[in-house]
Amino acid sequence: MQYCYLNGKIIPLSKAALSPKDLGILRGYGVFDFLRTYNGKPFLLKEHLARFKNSARILNLKIPISQEKLEAVIKKLIKKNKFKESNTRIVLTGGPAEDGLTYNPKNTTLYILNWPYHAPPPSFYTKGVKLITHEYQRQTPRAKVLNYAPAIALQEKKKKASAVETLYTQGSDLLEAAMSNFFIFKKDTLITPKDNILFGTTRNFTIKIARGHFKIEQKRVLKKELNFATEAFITSTTTDILPVVRIDNKIVASGKVGKNTKFLMSLFKEYAEKN
Repeated sequence: MQYCYLNGKIIPLSKAALSPKDLGILRGYGVFDFLRTYNGKPFLLKEHLARFKNSARILNLKIPISQEKLEAVIKKLIKKNKFKESNTRIVLTGGPAEDGLTYNPKNTTLYILNWPYHAPPPSFYTKGVKLITHEYQRQTPRAKVLNYAPAIALQEKKKKASAVETLYTQGSDLLEAAMSNFFIFKKDTLITPKDNILFGTTRNFTIKIARGHFKIEQKRVLKKELNFATEAFITSTTTDILPVVRIDNKIVASGKVGKNTKFLMSLFKEYAEKN
């Protein structure tokens, strides 16, 4: 049996239900965060919860339990489900609203889902992957909000292009991927966008471990810079560091996974497994 947490209780997932009048359903008014385990332990838990708290603050949502209690619930749920490795999604919405609009801070909905983690195919890491681009910018980039409509709408297009992710652009700028952050190398300089994006927890961790090994630039990144990129990769909770060798019809540098990306992948795995 699979379990989840809903408004104060851990219950069978099959018995969980939300009100049809919940503002998360009616208006998309809510935030979430997403983490995975390494060796059965939640990875970067405090960092994910700090971002969750910040997302809630931006939308003026009140988290109904303390961070300490939230940590304990997540660990208890992971233990109860007994998956070897798992993903966890923490969701906070505005809760039920009779008029479908008015938010009551005392009536939020908090639920947590936990399910088995399945790693991407090994070939993604040895051969690299393809991205497609799409003109879009998050409305509230610093908050991890529920609205992922563009990402969902582009799933079929992405599949037809044999791509694994969609890289969002705005005018002449490269931003982030639908569920990942984007990086390029110019030789030994690691570059990533810093404005109008969601700061991924895996992004921040990658920057942290890269310090001391590479020069790092967080700045505006233009599309034309792809012409000079020697390597590229994306980062996310489910993929860690995933090398990118093609964007639309453009091959990145040699079209092979670069040595700096391989080094960071190895370093990331070393740090994560010490979790």
